[in-house]
Amino acid sequence: MSSRFKMMAFNLMVWVYLIPYLTTFAVSAQNKSCDDCYPRIGIKTNLLHDVVLTPDVGIEVSVAKKFSLSLEGVYAWWSNDSRHRYWRVRGGSLEMRIWLGENHKERAMSGHHVGVYGSVHDYDFEFGGKGWQSPDATYGAGISYGFAIPIGERLNLDFGIKAGYSGGSIIRYRPECGSYTGLNKTFHKYVGVTGLEVTLVWFPGRHHKNNPNFGI
Repeated sequence: MSSRFKMMAFNLMVWVYLIPYLTTFAVSAQNKSCDDCYPRIGIKTNLLHDVVLTPDVGIEVSVAKKFSLSLEGVYAWWSNDSRHRYWRVRGGSLEMRIWLGENHKERAMSGHHVGVYGSVHDYDFEFGGKGWQSPDATYGAGISYGFAIPIGERLNLDFGIKAGYSGGSIIRYRPECGSYTGLNKTFHKYVGVTGLEVTLVWFPGRHHKNNPNFGI
């Protein structure tokens, strides 16, 4: 893996681990007399990633009700050397969203949204004696659409889809005689659906602080 990607991955993980502390600071700084003036902060995870043992965590911040900025990181490092099975992926994405309709005026980050995103990942997958590995970062960019609904006082469920471009080098290999034999290296380009989301969003805080419902 390139040193550049290691630095990008490290910086992303630092931000992910800082999320709880940044959120606590931002929420505690709110003023009750003008609560609607402050951005709302949501901590979230894509349940579809969690189901396939690829945990992710993200933070989304509303800006002037109509816009939001989302940062997500994903990390999975599972392996079973004796059976030659690997499920490894790490990276993250940054997305800017515009919220449409009337829902977002009453409750933060609710209703229809469209956005643009950029992503960077690397991976190593091996099953059944065949493996695929990215020697360098795989980059992606595209557009997104989704619809978020409230499922609790401080919980939203956000359904979304992403489409765009993804490109990066791939090494195909196979385990052989206690080592790994590279079969070929190609540059893979893909255009199409790049992600599906069923994301649980939590707005931390108490009472009026960081409450997703405006005017409360």
